[in-house]
Amino acid sequence: MKKTRVLAMTTGLLLLGGTMAAAQAPKAAGDMNRHTMEGQVTKVDQKKGWIDVKTSEGSMKLHFPPEALASVKKGDSVSVELGIKDNGPAASGSSK
Repeated sequence: MKKTRVLAMTTGLLLLGGTMAAAQAPKAAGDMNRHTMEGQVTKVDQKKGWIDVKTSEGSMKLHFPPEALASVKKGDSVSVELGIKDNGPAASGSSK
């Protein structure tokens, strides 16, 4: 039960881009840019919203709204779902 709650919280907070309607739509090409990992919480700073998660693919330091980590404890098993969207080249601040 706790793992499911943490998975739902993590998924909702980490997905970059998209809307609720898109999340319920059939898989699209953009879904290829999503990745899910299972891991274990190694450190939690609930006041500042930081969490360290160790996975088989490496360790991550993630930030959430502090209230989202209220029930998360060191040693908890979690699933982390990440998404990435290329927004194109960075804007250039120089003009010639």
